[in-house]
Amino acid sequence: MDHRDGQSLFKIELIDGFTGRIRVVSVQKRQQVSGKWRLEIDGVRHSFGQFMLRDVDAGEGREILLSVEVPDAVSGAEAWLIVELSEKDSLPVVAAFPMPVPAYLPPPEKKGEFFTGLRFDLSRAIISGGKLSAEIDANGMRDLRYNGEKLLTCGPRLSLFRAGKVPESLRELKLDRLRISPDRFVSDGKSVESHALVLPSKMELDELEFTQKFTPLNDGTLRYDAEFVVPESFSGLPRLGVMMRLPGNMQDISCFGVPPVNSPYPGAVKSRYTTNADEISRQYFDGGCYRQVKFVTFSDREKNDCLKIFSTGRNFAFAAARFNETAISEAVAAGKGLPAAESEIYLYIDCRIGEEAAVKAGVYRMTLFFSYGQ
Repeated sequence: MDHRDGQSLFKIELIDGFTGRIRVVSVQKRQQVSGKWRLEIDGVRHSFGQFMLRDVDAGEGREILLSVEVPDAVSGAEAWLIVELSEKDSLPVVAAFPMPVPAYLPPPEKKGEFFTGLRFDLSRAIISGGKLSAEIDANGMRDLRYNGEKLLTCGPRLSLFRAGKVPESLRELKLDRLRISPDRFVSDGKSVESHALVLPSKMELDELEFTQKFTPLNDGTLRYDAEFVVPESFSGLPRLGVMMRLPGNMQDISCFGVPPVNSPYPGAVKSRYTTNADEISRQYFDGGCYRQVKFVTFSDREKNDCLKIFSTGRNFAFAAARFNETAISEAVAAGKGLPAAESEIYLYIDCRIGEEAAVKAGVYRMTLFFSYGQ
């Protein structure tokens, strides 16, 4: 991949993911380049080292053996090699590469103190993976609790609208005021599923289907599967995902992913980042989302409550703010700055973001896991 900062231009390639052998090509002649590398497992530094390049001609390629040893990891963990090149008085050039894990260890078992499974009647269900439990009805999850305390006050709810990003062809659908009609609410004894139809404003247009499935797991987590069947009439959506609301005190945020370009973190590689609700609100108001996210956690300052949302398969994108998309639209229309902060935190998790990859007609799926703790 190429990385340019105005003063340096390198091409950094990973040749062998098992040994950490890389190849560096410099476009310009350079006398001395300093290099650093680190191996991260789910955003936590595991090992690191340094190297030096001297008297590199323009177009010359150098191979460096970093002798990276990737350890066995817990099932679903990601290993990343991050390489940083720098010269005196210049910004660093950073590249990140996924590394193969030799073997995956089974996840440790957790003993739930409450019941694990579900209780279902005609109008609602209570699902539980121990102390973590949720109430489900025809509209999906009403809330998520740990030991009786709320971690989510609402959601997940379907989210298709993004302020300032709706194409002209979809304006008539009024994505910020969608009519969602619950259609089915069923259980097979192991999971609960709700199915809804998104009704377009014009009767001749096809409906978008939204299915949510909630499954309690023996390790204390709750599995969430979402399926979106997008008709041609909805093609071009600015986002395809869900929105949730968290208590306002869960303001400390940590994630493993790629930060938005307007974040205060240089390099913008996939790693672990920490932020808070106020900082991330400003980034999101300017259009920033965290991408390629493996997990995100929300906690209060004392770490008494901590919600972790993660994926073991396809990564997701997320944004969070102390205001919703409608407030952003109104603030922009009025020529104001940030909207007034609300007491709760709005969390948007996207299966697909329109400007990253066009949301075309088709079937899209997203799987998330909810757990308590870091």
